[in-house]
Amino acid sequence: MKLLTGLLILLLFFSNGFSITDDELNKLIGNKYKTFRGIDESGKVINIKSIVKKGKPAVIIFFAIGDKPGTFDFLPKLNPTYEKYKDKVTFVAVLLSRSSVEEVKKLKELLPLKIPVILAFNETIDRYKISKVDVPYIVFVDKSGKIKRIILRPESPMIKEKPDRDNSDYENKTQKERIDLSIKRIESYLEKLEEE
Repeated sequence: MKLLTGLLILLLFFSNGFSITDDELNKLIGNKYKTFRGIDESGKVINIKSIVKKGKPAVIIFFAIGDKPGTFDFLPKLNPTYEKYKDKVTFVAVLLSRSSVEEVKKLKELLPLKIPVILAFNETIDRYKISKVDVPYIVFVDKSGKIKRIILRPESPMIKEKPDRDNSDYENKTQKERIDLSIKRIESYLEKLEEE
């Protein structure tokens, strides 16, 4: 009986609180992005407002070290996109794992990753309802500071986007094909953000 009760508790935990719901995502779309604090690559405590400013669109990429496909396979593929758009769009990668500034430097070299990284405080996870299964969690912010789009798990067949988009074409693709497709979509969204 104890075993059955334990299994039921685990099942409820993983089915209810393990990933952001569609309703929670929908509440973010069209609203001002949520501010949070973190530590920049120099070790200084900052507020995201000092990086994401009105008048310039932004992409905030939440990620975790333990996520091999999202962090090690997907993030480095964003470097050319970052180089192409960095003068027109603010990019910031927000590390959700407990790490030091020195570990961030080593991680950026290892991946490699050119996008500036912030070490997030716990408030970030709460404000964006982020769970391990949702990363990378990419937020597109327009020039007025409103969230226009969110993409979760862009390297996965379980990709989720808000506003909704049909992603059934991801199911029968390899991870490399899904990443390539996601990069193209991200660049098309960046083009739209620039035009607005």
